[in-house]
Amino acid sequence: MLLPGKIMRFIFALTSILFAITAQAQPSPPAQVECDEANQILIKACLTKLAPQAIQDRKSAQTATRAMMKNLDRATGRPEAFAAFKQSTRTYEAYRQAHCAWIGKSFAGGSGAGIAELSCQIDLDHARANELSRFYVQ
Repeated sequence: MLLPGKIMRFIFALTSILFAITAQAQPSPPAQVECDEANQILIKACLTKLAPQAIQDRKSAQTATRAMMKNLDRATGRPEAFAAFKQSTRTYEAYRQAHCAWIGKSFAGGSGAGIAELSCQIDLDHARANELSRFYVQ
């Protein structure tokens, strides 16, 4: 049986968890929508400005998640979560490179190939950062 103080702490903890889940950042719009410019030169310039922030957001999310996985391993005494996260990160990076290269190649050498590939990288980095943010409170 929970005592009144314990009930309040339980309700507070549950409310905090639910708030954290529902308060996640909204996904970013696709990069090409955000860079809706008049011509390919302006689109490429816009995407080139967006790319470093997308990379930084992904790396920040990876750093926070890495720390949580290390703490989890320490708390459980089982070195599994951090190793699995490292493998996940390597696999994501290989997927990002291969998938976005394919997107670029699907333009058959056309002038939009570089734009499509860069847009793909930005979108995947945003998605990865959003996915990882589910594991920590910002």
